[in-house]
Amino acid sequence: MRAVDGVLKYLLLGVGVAAGVLLFRHAMSEGLHTIIASERPMPKVESPTLTMWDGACKLDSNLQAANPLRCKMEMRATSGNNPLVYHANPIPTMTKAESETASGWFMLAAFAIPLSLGAAAILGFLLFRLPPDAE
Repeated sequence: MRAVDGVLKYLLLGVGVAAGVLLFRHAMSEGLHTIIASERPMPKVESPTLTMWDGACKLDSNLQAANPLRCKMEMRATSGNNPLVYHANPIPTMTKAESETASGWFMLAAFAIPLSLGAAAILGFLLFRLPPDAE
């Protein structure tokens, strides 16, 4: 009976550590899923209109601008609609509720293994220090 009790005790300790590792993996996965789900979809990018067929940037039969300096000046003048200039928008951020949810999952992941090791240690201490059953 003593051998069975010893195996049972080690098995319970192993189950406690395995539960901590699984809880860590699950909490990290949920935290990352929350962050990924909170990302806003990419805005649709409209293709710029071609200005090479009209105005100063009109191309000739050799596919060159008839007046390249005037073409550059017109492109600079219409800087708001200039397809050559890219204006970056600020990155959309997470909402406060999403941030709190993700941080809660990461806190659980940070403490999952130490808490499971502590619980396994307490369980082991109680199992090994309890007096054997008197038969």
